Amino acid sequence: MNIDLVFEGGGVKAISYVGVLKALEENNYKIKRCAGSSAGAIISALIIAGYTSKELEDIIYNTDFKLFNKNTKVGKIPIVGNFISLLVNNGKYDGSIIEQWMDTLLTKKGITKFKDVIVNGKSTLKIIVADITKRKMIIIPDDLPEYGLDPLEFSIAKAIRMSCSIPFYFTPGKLEYSNFTSYIVDGGLLSNFPIWIFDSDNADYPTIGIKIKDLDSYTSQGKTGIISFLRDVIDAPINVDSENFVRNKDRLRILIIDYGAKIKASDFKKINKYIAPLIKNGYDQTLSFLKVRCRLNG
Repeated sequence: MNIDLVFEGGGVKAISYVGVLKALEENNYKIKRCAGSSAGAIISALIIAGYTSKELEDIIYNTDFKLFNKNTKVGKIPIVGNFISLLVNNGKYDGSIIEQWMDTLLTKKGITKFKDVIVNGKSTLKIIVADITKRKMIIIPDDLPEYGLDPLEFSIAKAIRMSCSIPFYFTPGKLEYSNFTSYIVDGGLLSNFPIWIFDSDNADYPTIGIKIKDLDSYTSQGKTGIISFLRDVIDAPINVDSENFVRNKDRLRILIIDYGAKIKASDFKKINKYIAPLIKNGYDQTLSFLKVRCRLNG
């Protein structure tokens, strides 16, 4: 059965998507197109590039994700480096490491630019990013002509690096055009779950969205300090928008992965102990989802 997939962001928690892919493979689902933001953009690109769940699992086990916490040049200054990096580079860590990592993986499959993933004149991969300069969400490659850029020649790895640029954590990406620069950050800032993205294409096969179950808000847990309060302020409009859209759509096509533990999206240092349970959790919950979907569809 042919399907399109849309992946929510989720950082480390998105490792569970490898288990999702494994379950879909075993049930003979053929993935035609993928879209996502942040970590969802990573898995989307790797699936479209042709990576199997087994290959992705091997990649995860053999990648030193602590390297993602690579300081910028000024960030290496003792004691005050991180603070200076935030002031100078608008980010604590160097986001280019993600681009380099993805470029290496995609090149192994012979895919580097969006022209390599075009089928029937349309991109089979769509990456969501946030343009904080223009204050708008953009879809790569679709919206690149607005910036005077050729969508076919645009680097997939660069698009993913932009979509993964968590504000203040990773340095932002840039789109430079006509002597003007737009700063681009994590697509999840404006649309972390773009389940709607393929709806207008009138495909004769369904879109399945894979979403990470939201944790309770910080303030609901009694954490009312300024940092917790600010996190809830930022998360609230994103979650409300996502829930309203899902509420008005067919929930049968939404798979929500409940990982049952409080894992931080940026907890790369502890990632090794999460890999196996997250993959198994994604696999088991996808099988359950497919059984229910099959039963309801008759």
